[in-house]
Amino acid sequence: ECVIIDPAANAPHIIKIVEEELHLKPVAILLTHGHFDHIMAAKEVANHFQVKIFACQDEAETLADPKRNLSANFGVSVTLNPGEYETFRDGDTLQYLGRTWKVLETPGHTPGSCCFYIEDGLSFQKEGEPAPRIYPVLFSGDTLFKESFGRTDFPGSTQEAIVKSIVEKLLVLPSETSVFPGHEAQSSIGNEQKYNPAVFLGRVNL
Repeated sequence: ECVIIDPAANAPHIIKIVEEELHLKPVAILLTHGHFDHIMAAKEVANHFQVKIFACQDEAETLADPKRNLSANFGVSVTLNPGEYETFRDGDTLQYLGRTWKVLETPGHTPGSCCFYIEDGLSFQKEGEPAPRIYPVLFSGDTLFKESFGRTDFPGSTQEAIVKSIVEKLLVLPSETSVFPGHEAQSSIGNEQKYNPAVFLGRVNL
């Protein structure tokens, strides 16, 4: 089984990878936020696998409005309307793949941006360690990037909110947490505690 997070585009390609290469059965589609480059394939993939889509309850306006989700900027109209997805809120827990996924609402990039934290997410043996350890995992969407954070020049975005979200919700997680953002390279909370500009901005603004 698997969970699909932010099926961006090209639904046939996603379906082919899941079915023919990974041989997995999706159990849900989770959205970190409503921008079109994270949701374009959601309905087609959900219909194919007969699974539900889940998004933060505060993201309804972004999901339903092509201007707010930026699809109108590219000459297309991508929408996800109430009734086409289920909602969650900050602090909710979801049970998938034998693990507990905690919803962390992190407004800033969009009003209803969120991240998914799995305390027992990844079994991994580092070089020099005698045995594998369980490491926490964070799927951070477009809130937290490696040594950066999501843009705040879009409708509904604010730098103050995203910095507050990162400092108060994410950088307090265990330093060994692996961070998988919506774009670019993997990181860790420990690395971001040292090098993310939100740390400095948080001291200035909060």
